[in-house]
Amino acid sequence: MLPNTVQQSIVCQTSRLILRKFNESDLDSLLGFRGDPEVMHFSVTGPETREDIQTKYLPSCLRRYFRDGLGQWAVVRKSDGLCIGECGICAQDVDGEREFEISYRMRRDCWGNGLATEAARGCCDYGFNKAGLRRLISIIEFQNAASIRVAEKMGMTLEKRASFHGIHVLIYSVVNAVTGTA
Repeated sequence: MLPNTVQQSIVCQTSRLILRKFNESDLDSLLGFRGDPEVMHFSVTGPETREDIQTKYLPSCLRRYFRDGLGQWAVVRKSDGLCIGECGICAQDVDGEREFEISYRMRRDCWGNGLATEAARGCCDYGFNKAGLRRLISIIEFQNAASIRVAEKMGMTLEKRASFHGIHVLIYSVVNAVTGTA
């Protein structure tokens, strides 16, 4: 049984993962992947320091939870309780439109095991079935083949090319099959 505080912060679960809200106790886990230059290669910020995570990233996550009810969530492996990455839904401005993006990032030792796809599918289900979103996107740099594979495995298709924070990106999207509309 999980402690009550952990149970209250759980957003969704998959067969192998728990997605929950980040908190201050996740600082070391976050540094384990957000501080890794290879993991952060395709990110706007690049690798982050402990101070960056503590003073910028975590407060940003908490603001998104409060403002949107959504955000980046801790990806926790059920088998050992370790936070191995992040995945979530964040509001973004793309070409002047408010969009909801699923993004994902895993520790390097967790790459190639389908965990990012599993987490992203969990977020997609949550976005459509709990948050009532009709459409979700992923913003992916052209060279990020692994993220493109994850987006395609979760049913997203390439919609367009765009500029995001001055970076040329691909926009992948998926529409809620229940509503059938964007």
